[in-house]
Amino acid sequence: MDQKIQFCITPDHLRIAYSTIGTGRALVKVANWLGHLQYDLDSPVLGHWTRELSKYRRIVRYDQRGVGLSDRDINSSTFAEWVVDLETVVDSVGVDKFDLLGISQGGAIAVEYSLRHPDRVRCLILYGASAIGPYHYPLTPEQLQAFQAMLTLTKFGWGQDNAVFRQLFTSRFIPEATAEHMQHFNEFQRMSSSPENAVRFLEEWARIDIRDRLSKVSVPTLVLHSRGDLISRFQDGRELASMIRGARFVPLESQNHLVLENEEAWEKCLGELRNFLGVSDSSIEQLSLSRIGTPQKLSLQFQNRKLISLIENMTNIPLSRYRVVGNYSRYHEPARNLLKDLKQKIISGLEVPSEKHENIIIWAPPGSGKTYFVKQVNDNLVPSVHYCGLNLAEADEMKFRSVLSESDRIVGPSLYFVDEIDSKPESSWPYEVLLPYLEANNTPGKSRVFILAGSTGPSMDNMKSSIATRPKGPDLLSRIPAGNEYTIPPLTPEDRILVTLTTLREAGRQAKKSVAEIEKLALFYVAQRPELDNPRQLREFALRCIERMPKGEDRVKYDNMFNPGENVNKEFWLEARTTVPQLINSYLSIEE
Repeated sequence: MDQKIQFCITPDHLRIAYSTIGTGRALVKVANWLGHLQYDLDSPVLGHWTRELSKYRRIVRYDQRGVGLSDRDINSSTFAEWVVDLETVVDSVGVDKFDLLGISQGGAIAVEYSLRHPDRVRCLILYGASAIGPYHYPLTPEQLQAFQAMLTLTKFGWGQDNAVFRQLFTSRFIPEATAEHMQHFNEFQRMSSSPENAVRFLEEWARIDIRDRLSKVSVPTLVLHSRGDLISRFQDGRELASMIRGARFVPLESQNHLVLENEEAWEKCLGELRNFLGVSDSSIEQLSLSRIGTPQKLSLQFQNRKLISLIENMTNIPLSRYRVVGNYSRYHEPARNLLKDLKQKIISGLEVPSEKHENIIIWAPPGSGKTYFVKQVNDNLVPSVHYCGLNLAEADEMKFRSVLSESDRIVGPSLYFVDEIDSKPESSWPYEVLLPYLEANNTPGKSRVFILAGSTGPSMDNMKSSIATRPKGPDLLSRIPAGNEYTIPPLTPEDRILVTLTTLREAGRQAKKSVAEIEKLALFYVAQRPELDNPRQLREFALRCIERMPKGEDRVKYDNMFNPGENVNKEFWLEARTTVPQLINSYLSIEE
């Protein structure tokens, strides 16, 4: 699925990320406090909703304030502001009338929007939703204390590398999930939002009460709810439906708050969704067939003739030829040489103690793997050095100060990577805190390299201009020598192929499986999927592929990309067998 991510500005000047996928009548999905446009398309927990609905609707999705790709530096996150985010996105997309889907806490937002704009909402779909939050439950003192304890754990455990707390949360969301589902959702939580924002969302969710609004809903409404839901009680879903005139209530036989694609309950959910939206099985089949008609009707992914030709003519890839450092590779020589120069700048700064730190600034477009590159440089240093990775967008002032202050106690060379250096435009503390650590180093033997990285705008100059307008921004930029500015180019299709091959080999080593070849159709599928732009997402996907390889097999086949019965597999295969048959059962060998 190809999505175009754009941004709109709320009345209180926050950037909200949104995207559209599919064609036909518009369906707007209300954002949730767990979400990330860049990652949830390929999520085994969330992705099937968009894959299904985009077959017969133009899906509008967005990240609410404080979440995913939207601005995370926020002072509040209220129910009223959540409704404003939805209003802003709908107005920016320009749809006049649409179906509206609210999942979990998004259900209450959807209801409120439909009441404010009844002429724009064609119908309501409320899944796992409730009219009230936990603060309005008849809680015992012990239950209230337990909820407050969960907020405290969220504040201190959400962003930690140890996933113990997030596992507790996951086990309530999807108790019947596989280990793969749970591992993904544990990490997805941390990628979605910061600990501070997660606490804000939970507290506001707990305060929601729209019971007095439900009798005013006038649009056709479908309510679906899992019987064993531990997040939003089944009785709340039933009461929600009973208070909306004419609403249809559908119980789902599942223990999961989010019904998974491999459950029988998902098939029932699909049937109800299609019936409610007026979509027949024959119309879905017709849509699938229409995509493999004439070349003019090919989906965008199959129009990439350059990539198809490139893969078709490949016979073997010697990975060492393209390697920059560790498992980070680039296909084109200019990009490879630029990154090798940057690698050497980092290494030299760590090897030779000096009176000043080596301060470097990087601009790179999203998905170029800048974080992974720096980590690979660090992981391949001999002897090893102290490494610290900070993401300014996810850190609060206390954490930022605490981590940097620990550097004073480090003996020997240190490498610091501060990502999203261009975030938090309204805060005065980030550059003020950072500046002293970019000053002269008068302690012999303690060489340090600071790498500041960001992705704002289309270029380094644009990002620097943005930084310069902020408190202490000019001072921060003055600490970066002119020769220490690096612009990392975006990944090309050839780079995506290298990343895929390297990632599969590394995943094979971790699983103690040999990966000698890959089916070209599998390589084509991975190399042009926008949801796999992020190296971390690609590594997770590769591990799942390797797990599906039979014992003794050293070839990654197209079938290893998917679990049995996945809809995206069926769609892609229908089109592939008529448009790129030359990539089927043809293999590319991988060499070191």
